Amino acid sequence: MPNIEITTKPTGRSPERKVHYGSRTTHLDLSRPKYNKIGEEKYFWEFYFDFDEYDLDHNLVFYTSGMCFRVETNDDRHAQFVRNMFTVVDNPYDHCADWTILHNTEMNTPPAIAVNLNEHIMLIAGTTFLGEIKKGVFSILGFELPDQNILPMHCAAFTYENKTNLMFGLSGTGKTTLSSDPKFRLISDDEVSWNDEGIRIIETGCYAKSEGLTQETHPTIFNAVEEARKQKTLVVENPGAANARLSYPIDCVSNAWIDQEQFGHPDNIFFLTMDATGRFPPVSKISGDTVRRFFESGYTSQMPGTEAGNDEIKKIFSPCYGSPFMPRPVKVYSDMLMDKITNENCNVYLINTGMDSTGNRFSLDFTRTCVKSAIDIGIADSSKEVLEILEGLI
Repeated sequence: MPNIEITTKPTGRSPERKVHYGSRTTHLDLSRPKYNKIGEEKYFWEFYFDFDEYDLDHNLVFYTSGMCFRVETNDDRHAQFVRNMFTVVDNPYDHCADWTILHNTEMNTPPAIAVNLNEHIMLIAGTTFLGEIKKGVFSILGFELPDQNILPMHCAAFTYENKTNLMFGLSGTGKTTLSSDPKFRLISDDEVSWNDEGIRIIETGCYAKSEGLTQETHPTIFNAVEEARKQKTLVVENPGAANARLSYPIDCVSNAWIDQEQFGHPDNIFFLTMDATGRFPPVSKISGDTVRRFFESGYTSQMPGTEAGNDEIKKIFSPCYGSPFMPRPVKVYSDMLMDKITNENCNVYLINTGMDSTGNRFSLDFTRTCVKSAIDIGIADSSKEVLEILEGLI
């Protein structure tokens, strides 16, 4: 199949357009109504039967985190994206899916995502943005996995010096860039889960932003994109847009773990914040309630000009570093994280990828050195100091 280029409408996800249905909605966190809306079930079935008018020719089945997913879509470009991001089986009708996602790019409707938690069906229509399927799968896992004592995590994972590391961070904090350091072996660039044995990959593909991508600053990603282009598996989304992205299978990444899904417990966890106030140190070790507070707040800064009409620094908070994909109460996830950190004696560090006290942004090379130094030798705990800074920002 040839490489694909797609311009989507809209050019990003529509998490505020998601509605949940069924009696299991009692488990949703209604204190975050922007992402956890509940609808009357009759409207779900009206939407569901609208799909009967369209041919969803592509039937793709894959397994992730012990669950079987079936994606039916009308669009061959989205089918290729699913093949990039997950390991699709050869004979889809031989498998019984735990969840089914019906995806339609032709239906004339504003973006709409309907999730029936009882019937295990997700409907996606009115949007051609590729990430809607990917994050649809992840939000389902975000709901289902805690019942199995498995923690879903919106984070990157990598190994370095025989140590396993997790890296949490919102968009723009540098998660993908830092985790793809040429000296690291990449496990996943965006989503993993933490079970009783350790961490496990959710996806077998990458979905990286292309803005500012060069061989000098992002050699791992740059070379992976060129390899995908040669293999004719590259999907280019919204070229030239601020949210432009590239999708490719993880086997295009030269220093990635290819044939391994399960890894040991993490030795280190990094929380990234792009702090534009210049108040946080470049690296801090944190523990106890400070870890919980940072995880539950998910703080970072948004710079002026990032959004139309925004002319000042904006504080952003996204609980669990992925609020749209974690539909249960935040404490469900933070309790699991704290238990696992304690049981596995895991180190936790806060990395400021933003500004120093003079208003200059820390260089990429300097931040990479901070991460490696924390892994190699560690630093003294400064939980109290950084917690006071965070509380002042909240």
